[in-house]
Amino acid sequence: MKFGIIGNINKPDIEKVLSDLLTFLTKEKIVFLVDKDLISKIKKAEFKKRCFTSAEVVKNSDVIISLGGDGTFLHTARLVGKKETPIFGVNMGTLGFMSEVDPAEMKKFIKQITEDKYKTQDRVILSGEFPGGRKLYGINEIVVDRAYSVRMMEIEILYDKEQVVRFVGDGVIISTPTGCTGYSLSAGGPIVSMASRDFIITPICPHTLNVRPIIVPDTGIITVKVHGEIDVRVTADGQKFKTVKSPVEFTFKKADHVLKLIHRANSSYFRTLNKKLLWGKDLRKY
Repeated sequence: MKFGIIGNINKPDIEKVLSDLLTFLTKEKIVFLVDKDLISKIKKAEFKKRCFTSAEVVKNSDVIISLGGDGTFLHTARLVGKKETPIFGVNMGTLGFMSEVDPAEMKKFIKQITEDKYKTQDRVILSGEFPGGRKLYGINEIVVDRAYSVRMMEIEILYDKEQVVRFVGDGVIISTPTGCTGYSLSAGGPIVSMASRDFIITPICPHTLNVRPIIVPDTGIITVKVHGEIDVRVTADGQKFKTVKSPVEFTFKKADHVLKLIHRANSSYFRTLNKKLLWGKDLRKY
């Protein structure tokens, strides 16, 4: 089993964590490949021969380790793309919904992976298509909002060609279950189980109180029409974006590939919710 390592070179403890990881893998005689940008943080020459481009790391690895936070994990997943190599994240950030393993647990978990004591979960990926066939892929969400202006926009949403709603507001979030605890949640969207086969449509600050988020099956096609003549921005996971002129129409559907996420054998989504979001915890002070 070959482990590929990709990470965020700007994390304060990245040199220590990476050095500790590479020393462990070498001692255990586990084959590994390291992204060339990441290896620049290591002074030991013995590890330099394991240096490859990120594309080569993805191509030649059986498992990818993502060192950083959830943003780094999303970047790593985007690099993996259609190859569907399983990924696990080592959380060096704050929340760590997808990067659930702490640096202190890292070596123990790698041993469990080599002993086949883990589970893999497939997460749906959202595909957004522009006029002309251009595409963006969202693991968390794809957002349609106005570029270069804070003024509102007129949006029409359809599901399988049937009109859902037409409203004026700041935009709309099309979220996967993976992204339900991200931007969508902040905008008033619901939390859904990772086992759900749904997408969440969350209006952003609609200029009416009777427009609310809605959950639809991921087997259908969501169409977003932007009316009027404005500059429209479409952003995937806060990392990739495109701007176009309206009136314009976008379609969103389930991608033909998935994200394979590695978890501990006893991992529980609801335990994660309680731990990360302090769900159900009474924070009132008496």
